[in-house]
Amino acid sequence: MLTTDLVSIAKIVKPQGNKGEVAADFLTDFPQRFKDLKKVFLEKDGQSSLPFTIDSFRFLKQRIIIKFSGVNDITAAERLRDCHIKISKNDLVTLPLNSYYQFDLLNCVVKDRKGYSFGTVTDILEVAGKFLLNLQQGQKEILIPFAREIVLEVNLSKKELICNIPKGLEEL
Repeated sequence: MLTTDLVSIAKIVKPQGNKGEVAADFLTDFPQRFKDLKKVFLEKDGQSSLPFTIDSFRFLKQRIIIKFSGVNDITAAERLRDCHIKISKNDLVTLPLNSYYQFDLLNCVVKDRKGYSFGTVTDILEVAGKFLLNLQQGQKEILIPFAREIVLEVNLSKKELICNIPKGLEEL
């Protein structure tokens, strides 16, 4: 499976106990998805993704504790530290209308209705529960709120966001 066909849903942060379990931080808004998962892919620092089977899992505080098949001791679990737990894009939860996965917005060109380009989305930041699109425009970065009043249209097939950027926001 191509790495570009995979999406990170958690990151392993440490072994948990001495029987091969690992603790992972969520990178998903849908932790309940683990109930339906048996097979995932683990990837570390751009290395090839490897398939793993989930034997069991449980939620503990703000993390998930996972036991993978064939990982039976702390040494084997330690080798999984810093691996991203990934799933196929085909296994993503279907979002409601006018909701988007952040990775889908990356590399979108932000334009106004007349076609003027404000830049390309390079990152999405969360500040006080709100999302900001970080645009790269040449050597300059611009932050714009991801809000209905500003982002008028999202066209993922064209990788375009049609926006109504308030005057002066570009200069901030």
